[in-house]
Amino acid sequence: MDGMDNLPIALRRTPRRSLGGATATISARQKDAAPHAATPNGKVRSKKRVRFSDPGPETGHHDASSTGLTPMVRRSALGATPSPKRRRKSVPLNRIGNVGEDERVKCDNVIHLPSLRQVLDDRVKRRIRRNGLSEEMNAIDAEKRRRNAEHRVELQRLRDALAEKDAEIERLQEVTTTQDTARIVELEQEVVSLKNALSEKSNAEEDGTQGYEWTMAARDPFSDSYMDDDAFGDTTMADLACSTPSRARASFPTPPCTSPPPCTSPTMPTTPCSFRRGALVTPPSHVSIQASLPDPEKEALEEELGSLRLELNKLTAALESHEALKARLTSKLSAASSNPENEEDVESHLDTVLQSLSDRTAALLELNSSLSSLGFPGKDASEIIASLAAAFRAARLELEYLTPGEVTLPLSSRGAEVLDLVLASLRDLARKSRDDDESIDEYHALELSLRQQLGARVEAMDRLNRELERSGAKLRERDDRIADLEVGLDRLKGAVRGYGRDISELESLVQRLEAEGQATEARLQDEVAAARAGRGAAEAELERRTAGAADLEAKLAAALSQVGSLQELAATLRADNTALNRSHGRALALRDARVAELRAEIDGINAGLRAAHETIRRLRVENAGLAGRLEDERARAGEAIDAVKAELERVVHERSGLLAAPARKSGGDCIASRTRRRSSRAREGAKADLPSGKATRRRYDSGLGFLDEDGDGADAGEVV
Repeated sequence: MDGMDNLPIALRRTPRRSLGGATATISARQKDAAPHAATPNGKVRSKKRVRFSDPGPETGHHDASSTGLTPMVRRSALGATPSPKRRRKSVPLNRIGNVGEDERVKCDNVIHLPSLRQVLDDRVKRRIRRNGLSEEMNAIDAEKRRRNAEHRVELQRLRDALAEKDAEIERLQEVTTTQDTARIVELEQEVVSLKNALSEKSNAEEDGTQGYEWTMAARDPFSDSYMDDDAFGDTTMADLACSTPSRARASFPTPPCTSPPPCTSPTMPTTPCSFRRGALVTPPSHVSIQASLPDPEKEALEEELGSLRLELNKLTAALESHEALKARLTSKLSAASSNPENEEDVESHLDTVLQSLSDRTAALLELNSSLSSLGFPGKDASEIIASLAAAFRAARLELEYLTPGEVTLPLSSRGAEVLDLVLASLRDLARKSRDDDESIDEYHALELSLRQQLGARVEAMDRLNRELERSGAKLRERDDRIADLEVGLDRLKGAVRGYGRDISELESLVQRLEAEGQATEARLQDEVAAARAGRGAAEAELERRTAGAADLEAKLAAALSQVGSLQELAATLRADNTALNRSHGRALALRDARVAELRAEIDGINAGLRAAHETIRRLRVENAGLAGRLEDERARAGEAIDAVKAELERVVHERSGLLAAPARKSGGDCIASRTRRRSSRAREGAKADLPSGKATRRRYDSGLGFLDEDGDGADAGEVV
């Protein structure tokens, strides 16, 4: 009873149906309303007392025998026979079942928007179904869903293509970065090894000795312990290192050392059995500092100390020589006889010998100083000359190794020619290095231009996609406009048909009025003829009956008055007929004017429809052209990416070939010219692949009956 008390009055009454269906419906509603009678807070929701038409039994209250047929009507069941008298009831909707959902929505703070079919009332749905709009709404919804699905598929495909291009670009960037990083690491390792070698050479102790192991050198000719980087001294090697480009130096392969060790190195011996003691020198540079930081005071003190030691050594040597000479002379003079004349001759001869000896000694010292200023190792002139000859021989062997079979000079002598040949080779190497650097710069510029072209193609594709989306939006707007125009045209056609029916009714009314006027006129003419006949009979009767003249005169007066009234009635009928004819003429004129206006409007609508169909055809043609251009641009972008890959691989291959064989000048020139030709051909091909902007306009029929097969659809869409 509590559940029945909470139900509205309209639901408490027994519905006007069969007993079985009514009992089942009320019991089901009581069962559904009982659990939701009270909210969790103990409050009863207020219901609006609104009376409206009952849509029928709820689908949730149907028993298992319901067939589910016609869910919009929801009146088909097998268990209970419906009442033959269907009467609409005014009961409110049962919203008790949604109390829990409303509370859950309030608790979750989430707004759920139902679909259009859930919001519409059943009576509105039945009205829509009666008007035949449900199928159109279904068709519109299906078309919208299909378009949305196509748009989503196209968007996903474009996103996948963009992701693939991004991954390809990232992969190329990673490959380039990896190559550059590997090259930088190699250069850093080489710089560190060179610094370590320089520090080891500068930190060699004075008593440290180093010799050559000729047996091990013969066994391992590619050993790093016999490198001949000091062929021209540390200063010359430093100058060469500073003057050589970093890129060419890093990429130029260092040949193995197969020549004997040079004699110009300050830390290397000249023969296997000779050793040289090196003085402990403080290195002027640091491993982490790429600059020399000399101490001027320390250098001045070292130079002064060296000069003092040299003078002391010279004085000691002179004293020792004089003492030895004095001892020899004393021994010889003591052994000889004492003759004063011989003593004078000996003294003069001795003075001459000493003078010549001092002159030769001065010349020899000058020669030694001049030879020492050349920078070659050696204590005296003979050792310096030997080291110079060994250095020229080592340079000759190195030239033979670098350019085998091209040098025709002997291993010994002709030092000036060897020096000239070395300088010429260095000039050629420097020139080839510059050429290689220029070619590499050209390759880098070509790669940059290709990347820019690829970026431009990607931007063009994005722009085409945006244009395609705008064209699709315009097409949808045009389709909506065409649908509106078609609806307006249907309405105009209905109005024209209504006007035709009105005109036919007016024509039938005019014909009926004309027929009635003609019948009235004939009747009046018959009455006038009858009156005239009666008048003749009356005159005859007057002549014949002179006795009843008064009566006949009275009858005649009555007949004349009746004739006058009949004549007035005939005049009135004629005036009415004339007015009807005039009104009919005006109605016909108005109808003709309205028909002319409607025809003009129909002509304008037909012209608008033809223009709209022409615009639709042009937009579809443009859409097809844009789709073709988009596919072409995608294909060209893929070809450009493949060309970039092939070009990068070819550049790396040719670069390795150029650096492995730098002496091939003609090959480098051919490669550079071939690269220029390929780049020019690629640019010409890219220009040729670009669309010319002249799309071929093809004849297109929309299929709606507005254009005929010959394309002349001027009068196809007019309403007759």
